[in-house]
Amino acid sequence: MEGTKEKVIVEVAERLYGRTDEEIFQFFISTETFARKYAVSYELEGAMYLVLDNSIIQSFKHRASKPNRDLQALSYTAFTRFVTGWSDRETHLAVTPAALYEHMGRRGNITSAEALNALEELQLFFADTGLRMTWIGFKSIEDLVEVLAAVHADDIYLTQYFKKIEDMSWRRDLKAPFGVKIPLGIAYREIPDDLPLKYFDAWYVKFVLTSRVERAIIQQSQHNPDALPIGSGPMAEALADLNNFNRKGALLGLGDIDMLQVCDGSRQYQQKTGYVLVGQTLDDTLADVLNHRHSYVESMGVEFGTPDTETQIKDMVNFMFSKPFSEHEKRADIIWPKLKDFIVAIATACKNASTNSHHNQ
Repeated sequence: MEGTKEKVIVEVAERLYGRTDEEIFQFFISTETFARKYAVSYELEGAMYLVLDNSIIQSFKHRASKPNRDLQALSYTAFTRFVTGWSDRETHLAVTPAALYEHMGRRGNITSAEALNALEELQLFFADTGLRMTWIGFKSIEDLVEVLAAVHADDIYLTQYFKKIEDMSWRRDLKAPFGVKIPLGIAYREIPDDLPLKYFDAWYVKFVLTSRVERAIIQQSQHNPDALPIGSGPMAEALADLNNFNRKGALLGLGDIDMLQVCDGSRQYQQKTGYVLVGQTLDDTLADVLNHRHSYVESMGVEFGTPDTETQIKDMVNFMFSKPFSEHEKRADIIWPKLKDFIVAIATACKNASTNSHHNQ
């Protein structure tokens, strides 16, 4: 471990040479954030797949021409040294069709040759990480072409649907016989459960849209001082910020919805799939949403009036005094000391880089 640690310190210090103290600090914060997110996800069981969003892909793609992108790519590469040098868990990089679609310019009629070329390009971009790249959501190039066409169809539909939602008036009288109507409830009823989507999960799209409509209702329904709107909290605010439109009218944040549906920590915990999909992003809003969805809940109830009611009561009492998160705690005890050791190594490298840069000015 000490040999690995020294190698990482030397490598990182050399790569940061010539950077300003502000850039070195940005690098440290970004690297630490990625490593901490990994440690939190390590508490779940199984092989880990680091699912790349387009912001990280773009950093590696443009690192040669844009110094800021290079710094971002460097921080991610440094984080992968933690994965390969400190973690004992099988870990791979992973790319979804939606991320590939954004990387290829969000266009239709993508051919098999173009898709294959894009996959090979991504493998070259991330070769320095030392992690094997895997693919999520398709089994062959022919399958990928069909899935990319489905993503494109959803892109067109969702751009129009989000625009329709955006242009509607959401001014509502929230006065109720007792108290006020809740904007989230109104928003939830406005968005159908069965949006005609080919790739994206309708539940997650509704989840995002509901928060967006909720915010619109809150903003537009301030006219009655006796029935002021009540928001549902920070996660709804973050979800409402996921998507927007650029100057050309294209819907931004399409890949964020994909990342949410693929890397939802709460769902993964409940389903216990035996592997862990960890969202990787440089986007603060998306990171905030993923953090909100990384919570574990265990529950048990009793159905009275049934033949096995007494058994259910005993099971619930046993559950109340059990330790449902004991395995998570054991895994936490393994990874957190390693995280601390890695952070010390990165801090040392940053300090050395800063000192060397100042001495040679």
